[in-house]
Amino acid sequence: MIKRIRTAGIAFFAFICYFIKVHSGWLRANLLFIRMRYINDSIYGTDNFFQGNNWFYQIKIGDYQLATVFFNLFLILIPLAIYALLIRYWRRTRFIKPAQKILAGLAFFFWLIFIPNTAYVISEVRHLLNYCPTAAAFKVCEQGAWVILFFFTYATIGLISYYYLLAAMRRLIENIFGKKIAQVFVIAVIPTIALGMLLGLLNRWNSWELFIYPLDLFNTLITYISYPQNFYNWLIFSGFLYLFYFGGNYLFKDWGDKS
Repeated sequence: MIKRIRTAGIAFFAFICYFIKVHSGWLRANLLFIRMRYINDSIYGTDNFFQGNNWFYQIKIGDYQLATVFFNLFLILIPLAIYALLIRYWRRTRFIKPAQKILAGLAFFFWLIFIPNTAYVISEVRHLLNYCPTAAAFKVCEQGAWVILFFFTYATIGLISYYYLLAAMRRLIENIFGKKIAQVFVIAVIPTIALGMLLGLLNRWNSWELFIYPLDLFNTLITYISYPQNFYNWLIFSGFLYLFYFGGNYLFKDWGDKS
């Protein structure tokens, strides 16, 4: 028996060596892909939406298009609208019938796809980094000092929206499934939101492109497990989103109770 196991082990090791030798080019190419940061540049991405000579597209705050502000705020309204419809549907039907459960599950799925846009808006504060030349005194420009408050307010809208929508959905799940399931939901969904946030921030994927390029998006998603730097970013972003949520529970406790 031991001899057979040893023979099988040697055969398996020989197969691995043969596979690496034959497919070394493919392995190098895929390892290179994992190391490289993939940036989505599809025609369906928001980076390509606001191009052209339309006067509205030319209005900018520094190098940041005002049209992008309105579009990102619109994306925040989508999970808010889904939640509002979902809780109204729950109060009316209690999801008793199988068809009602399926419809509610689909609504939750779309809510989950779009809620990372709330957290993404928090990251838009990064545009402050280049609003003013570094040579300016104390890195503040007189003609653009108001930009600091603009991006702070913009990011705060994302932060409050993120907390409110997550707290509201947790409350709904608690009403349906109980407190323990709601707690598990929060613990599980925050890393999912962090991952969606990073896919948009670093790789420029958008929520709707899940249905257009599912395989490409999945390949990018895998890098957050296989590539240490991406995994590290995912952990850090998840940690901060946990902090924002549980900190929000302390600051906005009444919202969570009334949702």
